Amino acid sequence: MTMRTARRAIALLSSVVWLGACRTSPQPMGVDGPPPMWLPFDGIGLDGESYDWTGTPTLLSMDAPSPLACVQMQDASGTLALRLVFRDSVNLQAMPGTLHVLVSSIGGFGGGTAYGVPNVEFAIDFSRLDKAQNGRGAGFALREVTPDGLGAFRSPYELDLVALPTWSSDQFEVRMARRPRGQFGHVDPLAAITAVYVSADSVVHRSATVRYRSTTPPQSSARPRAVGIPAPPAGALRVAQWNVSEGSFRKPAMHARLLAALVPDVLMLDEVYEQVTPDSLRAFFNLPPLRKLGPWQFVIAGSGGRQRTVVAARRRAVRPEPSMARMQYEPGALDSLRRLVPAAAHRLIDIEQQAQISSTGAWVDVDGREVLFVPLDLQSGGYAGNVQDALRVLQARAIRRHVRRVVDAYREAHGGEHPPIVLGGDFNPVGSFESVRLLGPQLIEDVTGWMLPSIVQRLNQPSAVTWSSEVAAQFAPGWLDLTYYRGFRQVGGFVFTTEDLSDRLLKRLRMTRGTFAQVSDHFIVVTDLRR
Repeated sequence: MTMRTARRAIALLSSVVWLGACRTSPQPMGVDGPPPMWLPFDGIGLDGESYDWTGTPTLLSMDAPSPLACVQMQDASGTLALRLVFRDSVNLQAMPGTLHVLVSSIGGFGGGTAYGVPNVEFAIDFSRLDKAQNGRGAGFALREVTPDGLGAFRSPYELDLVALPTWSSDQFEVRMARRPRGQFGHVDPLAAITAVYVSADSVVHRSATVRYRSTTPPQSSARPRAVGIPAPPAGALRVAQWNVSEGSFRKPAMHARLLAALVPDVLMLDEVYEQVTPDSLRAFFNLPPLRKLGPWQFVIAGSGGRQRTVVAARRRAVRPEPSMARMQYEPGALDSLRRLVPAAAHRLIDIEQQAQISSTGAWVDVDGREVLFVPLDLQSGGYAGNVQDALRVLQARAIRRHVRRVVDAYREAHGGEHPPIVLGGDFNPVGSFESVRLLGPQLIEDVTGWMLPSIVQRLNQPSAVTWSSEVAAQFAPGWLDLTYYRGFRQVGGFVFTTEDLSDRLLKRLRMTRGTFAQVSDHFIVVTDLRR
């Protein structure tokens, strides 16, 4: 067991509870987890939890009316990290207003004045208001400050800006590069930070400007990249969960090569295009990279509309769970949502009424015992409490009911024994945490065991990010894909993308660093499990 895996398991097993200005939680004990799979690094692990901030002094403390309570800051040779603690839970990319973090140069190199603060080099906008949604901000942006004030909105990817968790919370970890890709001014060893919260162009609160002195010299050298793909431990079951991106999966040759490089035993795929047939899937698993791994069997969801789910297994028996072949809402569930939202949102509900749930269930033989695998793809977009978020919660409740009925029937037939379960997919948790809670820790509620989160990070950095798209650069990289399990121990795993691989490994795999971005904006979540 490692402390980082224990901490992240606790964070995913429960919702975030506000602990007061820049306090951190006591270190949890007793959660089993895999050994660390990431390479050595410097700086904060990007997973949205607070335990690695213990002992970090508070940089800023703010009183009402600021929604932000306090800010902490840490630096490493290549990155700067902020911890933002709010007075209440917010969606950082969809607040009813914008939080500007102004970065000023003590050395006098700042480009201009913003909100009365001189020598500001650039601003980070959380919940940018140039592309608002229903009066709320939408996404992140960087803005250079010139003598004329705040400049144009620019991509957060220029500074490798990331903030987690993606869902509603009262605290966030923010990480950025000290040496940006673009032409933004760098952050000197001695800099100043100001937090300004605005709503409808009116300043609600401006903090004091405080100085921050870096403890490490900035370096431009890149992190070491992975020289190999970790093999599963002996006797482990390797599960790969992936949003294959509906459009590109219609020409899936590269999907096959990426998946085959991981040598998975079981696949849980979501966003498979609507017209997929058993014949087209057989052709996919007959592509040379996958065919070399052995024979495959699979189950296709009968519901989900244009984005379906698939369970596939290599050299193992697979059978569909009949009650989950076409996953449907309880009668009237969508009608209740329709009554709560404006007429403009009814088309989304009409589409959902036709498609029903993008999920299925399949039993896979694992060492002579059947395991229930449940892939899913929940509604995307929105923020806590809006129609997309309400639909996500309805979807989670529907899937939960289906799974629990299967579990109850299994227990009745097996003398009270629970079936092993693996559930995962694109949760799209950009609103409330409720949909994750319903399908994670609350999926099975009894004393015989828990659904546990897969604790995985990228191969060349301690980051829980599973989605990235510079094409959709209004939104910073996010943590959208999760896997939960029960009846196993996790003994390894990682988040896989070609961005993290060394040149030599990419050449051996006949890929490029940009291969993944051309195939899917979601990374593959790999979990190694042992009974």
